[in-house]
Amino acid sequence: MKLCFIALACLLLPLSVAGQQFSLKEKTETIDSLMSIEGNKPGYSLGIVQNGELIYSKGYGNANLDYNIPISDSTAFYIGSMAKQFTAAALLILEKEGKLDFKKEITHYLPDFPEYDNDIAVEHLIHHTSGIRETNSLQLFQGVDVKFEEVFTTDDLYELIKKQKELNFTPGTEYRYSSGGYAVLAKIIEKVSNQPFRTFLHERIFKPLKMKNTFVCDNHNEVVPNRAVSYWPIENGAYERRNQVFDAYGDGGIITTVQDLAKWDKAFYQDVLGISDFSNKMYKKGMLQNGDTLNYARALNVWEYKGKPVVQHNGGMLGFRVDMVRFPNEKTTIILLGNSAYLNPTGDALKIAEVVLEGTFDKEEPKESFEPKGNDKDVQVLKSISEARAGYYWTDETNYYRRISFQNDSLFMDNGNILERSYLKALSQNEYVLHGSNGATRVLFQTNNDKPSLNIHFGTIERTFRKFDALPPQSLEDLDKYVGVYESEELETNYTFFKHESGLYLKINRNTPLQVYPLATDSRMVWNGKKMLWIGFGEIKFDVDTEKVQGFTIGDQRVSGVYFKKTK
Repeated sequence: MKLCFIALACLLLPLSVAGQQFSLKEKTETIDSLMSIEGNKPGYSLGIVQNGELIYSKGYGNANLDYNIPISDSTAFYIGSMAKQFTAAALLILEKEGKLDFKKEITHYLPDFPEYDNDIAVEHLIHHTSGIRETNSLQLFQGVDVKFEEVFTTDDLYELIKKQKELNFTPGTEYRYSSGGYAVLAKIIEKVSNQPFRTFLHERIFKPLKMKNTFVCDNHNEVVPNRAVSYWPIENGAYERRNQVFDAYGDGGIITTVQDLAKWDKAFYQDVLGISDFSNKMYKKGMLQNGDTLNYARALNVWEYKGKPVVQHNGGMLGFRVDMVRFPNEKTTIILLGNSAYLNPTGDALKIAEVVLEGTFDKEEPKESFEPKGNDKDVQVLKSISEARAGYYWTDETNYYRRISFQNDSLFMDNGNILERSYLKALSQNEYVLHGSNGATRVLFQTNNDKPSLNIHFGTIERTFRKFDALPPQSLEDLDKYVGVYESEELETNYTFFKHESGLYLKINRNTPLQVYPLATDSRMVWNGKKMLWIGFGEIKFDVDTEKVQGFTIGDQRVSGVYFKKTK
């Protein structure tokens, strides 16, 4: 076994948690067994921070597979959306100086921003309650490389946002994650501070904290010492590189190290940035107009894990997967920076926290383990009613579906993969709870105007699904009416559906055509009915008036829908 690492010589320091002391040296073998990497593979840079000090760090796996360069605590990683918390901190600095008001609308700071029916305030952008469409999704709809190995800047994202004529929802009424909102925040910071985003963060955050190896990457050609390469796992245990060639920031764009992030952690316990009560301001949760409180604060998720408050925000772009999971009451933080796409830094950080904070977590109740036979454990629901509820349900709000299946006199729910189905336990004749969700996900079956539907509630979020016919087209002739050219002004993009030999193809702008019928066995495409087509990164819903096609709407879970008009 080849284990590549560099460790701090701090293993004999005691770890004090809630009045208890542990020798960290006694725990390193367990941590190493959890994190070990065999062979020339990507992996993690790990940091354990207590009281603002990096008390243990180690690298697992390689930062560069071409040259077998090991990961260390000084390896520089692109941290994706984890960078959003630095954007939020920059806004707090401007607020302290009296230059920014979170209640002010965007147009107060950016006069060229489009006006919608309802004003969007700065705080809406921070908490993802603005309704602004997700820019990553819009780029994919434009035909951007699905690997995101394309050149674009924050200005490009801002211009794309300005072209959008509609929002996902009325600002303040809903939470829906939008990186586009943070691109707008970066533009606000530049306008208010009269400095480039990179300069402002360097002078006001990174320099005061002595984060010498952290910066906003606004030039992808820049030479970065100790930079990690990101990788995507492919077949037979091999990997492909994923290269950063974009220069966008605000929603991401930061390169940093475990050593520097330990210094950032210190800012949440000490007044280093000159902002009084900094941590509580960063931990301030968003709120909807109806009074519901979100778990999303200022670019940080604030929640609870086994009785302990947790603060974190992961990041994932290209092949990078990162997180920084803080237990504020214990003043203990687990940092994991990874360079392989299928890593789970949040889950792995929690596993490490279980070792480091051993004996301090609440014990979980044993989970139910049974395959139900009938409704003997539930409220009794007639078999005929349960059978009628089986089928496919679609939400027009966020463009995705759930399947309800009936088996062994019981109902199950899945996302199209029967292997990932979850049992629905009846609470009443119409309401169910999703097994394994600890009661957090409720499913309510309804009938509206004689049409079956269901509502799914999880936390403060509610989605309404309508039952639909998922029968796919049976022949190429069924799809003749969809042949043509479709245009979107908002995306400045053309989609062309055309027949070739015995298949139907889709060409996005000048990209290589995609075969959409018949479907290849390895295709990411799925016909969710004769008028609905999932093309791997978005759902197309054709607008059909009798047999004449007017256009289509494409969307995903972060974009309700962008309309394409049929022009030819």
